[in-house]
Amino acid sequence: MNKVSIIIPVYNGEKRLKRCVDSILMQDYPDFELILVDDGSRDSSLQIMEDYARQDARVKAIHKANGGASSARNRGLAEAVGSYIQFVDVDDWLPMESTKLLVREMEAHPVELVVGDFYRVVGENVSQKGSIEKSGILSRQDFADEMLRSPADLYYGVLWNKLYKREIIEKQALRMDESISYSEDMIFNLEYLLHVDAVAVTKAPVYYYHYTKGSLVDQNLNLSSTIKMKTGVIGYYARFYKGTFDTQGYQERLPVIYSYLLAFSRDSLSLPFVPGTKRLGTEAGEPVYYDRRLDGSPFQSAYLNARCRKRLLDTLAKKHELEPGELSILYTMKKLDAPCSVEMLASFTGLSRMSVVVFLAKLLAAGLITRDSALDVPAEGYCYHAPMLSADLEQMERDYAAICFAGFSAEELSSYRRLDEKMDRNILSHLTKQEL
Repeated sequence: MNKVSIIIPVYNGEKRLKRCVDSILMQDYPDFELILVDDGSRDSSLQIMEDYARQDARVKAIHKANGGASSARNRGLAEAVGSYIQFVDVDDWLPMESTKLLVREMEAHPVELVVGDFYRVVGENVSQKGSIEKSGILSRQDFADEMLRSPADLYYGVLWNKLYKREIIEKQALRMDESISYSEDMIFNLEYLLHVDAVAVTKAPVYYYHYTKGSLVDQNLNLSSTIKMKTGVIGYYARFYKGTFDTQGYQERLPVIYSYLLAFSRDSLSLPFVPGTKRLGTEAGEPVYYDRRLDGSPFQSAYLNARCRKRLLDTLAKKHELEPGELSILYTMKKLDAPCSVEMLASFTGLSRMSVVVFLAKLLAAGLITRDSALDVPAEGYCYHAPMLSADLEQMERDYAAICFAGFSAEELSSYRRLDEKMDRNILSHLTKQEL
């Protein structure tokens, strides 16, 4: 049985469907089923869906009469067999590591819901959005209090930046309300949260949310229509808080709870020239280049290895709100397991000496490293002191190995490691002789 059921409602999505589906089929987490539910499209969406289903056994293409996105999602839930549920909208797409990151958070902790940051895309602009400042585990009560700070944020209300347990959905008979066309996502989330003890929050972006002209985001700019639509939701909102806190706690929060009616989304925009906004395509760093004419070249091999490591480092750095250079230093320190000088770190990481000095100052201030003045070398030494990162750093190593050695037999892997060590010794010998 597939571990994750990914559900996409599709209505007249022929222009965007391939980008969306391709991003899911390219996930570096393979254990999923993709349920595409055509909601009575009048374009070629169903044909595209069926083509994908013929080509990939993980894809299910389902057709139904038009009934709206909630109706299509409910049909998807009825068809789902995975342990976890992930929702995606046809206008949007996923980063390559999205499903893997969500599943790992769910399975690493005793939680019933995982929530991640997302990329907001408007035209050619993209910015990372997230309403909770730190990755970590929150009780339902703590999550509810975080939500009071910005209750209308997409981050809390939408389905697509979250991973749900299907067992809870089925046991509690939770479904989308097909009678409404606004905030049905929010209502589903509020109802689901009543059966959650703890939530895992990750700062790693798990979704690309694409602006569509004429969408509900536009409607939200009209204050009177927003309040009118929210009036139908406030009962669910109050019910959630009443079921989460005792009577006194609920009464203390009541004025803030009803401020939801006037709240507006703070994470729906991605404006040019605003700090944090980038050009689409640069949010994950420079594009990867490949040229067959360089096949067999040590330079292309080194380049591809570096790009792969950088992608893994960048993703983990976002999760922990660190600079990739900071994480590279921490990883080097952890592997060396000994006091490191600035010069050593600059040499191993490839960072400039000045960058290392700046990053070390920030890491010291954050308490992630310590200074060892007793190191018997001309300069001070710095030591790894971030046990909360150790499991993720070790997992990053395993991910890198899984990418590099996919399809290798045990014999091939053993032979490769032996030859690679021999090559390293040859290079070391050459470099050492050059320096003498």
